[in-house]
Amino acid sequence: MLLSLPVFPSHWLDPLAGWIHGERLVEVIYIIVVIDQAVKVEEGGRRDMASRNPQVKSECPGPGTETGLFGKGHTTEEDIREERHKDGNDLVPDTVLQVESESFFVNRENLAQLSPYFQALFFGGGRESNRRHIEIKGVDLENFRSLMEYAQSFRLQLDRKNVLGVLETSNYLQLEKARLLCCKFLERELHLSNCLGMMAYAWQLGCLELYTAAREVVLTHLPALASEEDFLYLSKETIADLLASDKLFVPREDLAFEVMLRWATFDPNREDDFLELAGLVRPESLSLPYITDLLTKMKSSDPRAKLICKLNDHLPSSWTMGRSVPRTCSREMLFLLGGPHEQDHQSLYQFNPRSGRWQSCPPLERKCLIQYSVAVVGDNVLVTGGYFRDVLWYSVDWVRIYQCSSERWVDGPALQKSRHSHCSVGLTLQVFVMGGSMDEGPVATVERLVLGADGWDSVSPMIQAVERAAVVAMGSCIYVACGLDENGEVYRGIQRYHPEADQWDVVSYSPFPRYDLLATELNGALYLLGGKALRLDIDTDEWTLLEEECLDRKFFTGCATVNGQIYLISERKINRVSTNMEKI
Repeated sequence: MLLSLPVFPSHWLDPLAGWIHGERLVEVIYIIVVIDQAVKVEEGGRRDMASRNPQVKSECPGPGTETGLFGKGHTTEEDIREERHKDGNDLVPDTVLQVESESFFVNRENLAQLSPYFQALFFGGGRESNRRHIEIKGVDLENFRSLMEYAQSFRLQLDRKNVLGVLETSNYLQLEKARLLCCKFLERELHLSNCLGMMAYAWQLGCLELYTAAREVVLTHLPALASEEDFLYLSKETIADLLASDKLFVPREDLAFEVMLRWATFDPNREDDFLELAGLVRPESLSLPYITDLLTKMKSSDPRAKLICKLNDHLPSSWTMGRSVPRTCSREMLFLLGGPHEQDHQSLYQFNPRSGRWQSCPPLERKCLIQYSVAVVGDNVLVTGGYFRDVLWYSVDWVRIYQCSSERWVDGPALQKSRHSHCSVGLTLQVFVMGGSMDEGPVATVERLVLGADGWDSVSPMIQAVERAAVVAMGSCIYVACGLDENGEVYRGIQRYHPEADQWDVVSYSPFPRYDLLATELNGALYLLGGKALRLDIDTDEWTLLEEECLDRKFFTGCATVNGQIYLISERKINRVSTNMEKI
């Protein structure tokens, strides 16, 4: 579902637009796309968990679900398969496992390699170690059958009906890869209607990644979830964990207080809990009209009046200890950069997701510059390289930095190599420039600038030289998706860079490769947007095609994820670009 947001000034739209996002420019996800010089831009985006969308096969060899495969970075089962092939007698049954009335002929070595449970069962020195017929109790027959098929084929058939049972059985049998596949399936099914229950369920089973993903959805949609019945039955500890989180996103802190009031008034025995939870609200962020309204209700018949009176008489100690730090999400901003290259400057705008307001910033004073890249490190916006026209077009090594604290542009250290159509991304206190084209053609070189350093360093080059690729930082890694190679062909690979090890690998191959993509991250998954919208679960190399009408064959000039939602900007139709911004 697309939600329209305030429009932004339209005079800068043609022919260049870039969009960057950061937590006041920290942990930034940016997008910049070129829509000048007959460059075809094909962008799209969405936010959601792919619960109604089919998966598509990756061509990266390896195991996975029935429609998803593990990538090259996940070789546990690949190694097992190779060992089987070398042995020549792979999967020769040597033991019978009985569940209820059905018998399964299995290979002990095979199962022991996949599961500590079976390792202990077959080779732990217990009574079962010497038996060739073993009865397993406490597991469901259908779920056990699915997992035994997985142990042979590394394909796990999952659907909404069986996934919970298969997860619990794989958890019991300690089949970690099968467990991971189930958790990723449930992550794709996450929705506002089930995230509270999923969070509790994942915590109970000890599925940390699923719990984290469900909690992220709750943190970014808590006011809406407060109307759900499940919310009222959450424990005090869970409510406290959510209110204390620096990642809790509420348009106004008043809503955090309202959420707490709703939970506390549901049960009269929660009065003491209310006072404890009130200490987790940021009082200096409460609005004056809201505080006035609360004081007015103290003498009314409102069921919350008793709690408010008690709070007035027993203010939490945290409220009297000085100002608390505003929540991280309250400082997140979106930045938009671009404009007609014929003009003397390119406009920079800032958007506040909480207030829905645009603010003009000092423009980039550059004329006839296109195909540059934008990234953020610290609280600085970096514009690197580009294609510049004096008499002829040529690549440049320029670096311009917008310092948000002083609201001014300054020159930065020049790149080692002039380039355009490259990609760049910030990670911690470093910014990386990758690939692109020099005047001679695409290059694989990568440069790194540490914040405050005098110059750029060279690091390991990409595996495949590409230009006009998409890039996103997730966790401690950088992912470069698709692009055009030195032959002008679309490259299908998803290249991953590990800065700490200074190493590149290819983690997957896109089933629908293209150049000029947009990339963003949501709940630990990679989203590629452009014509078709795709989600990639890195851990399992499972691709999901997001078949939503609002995204199908839709192209946008920018996207970013902020506060658990993907923002889309400027849908492009042939030669027209809209001025709307939308979120999913």
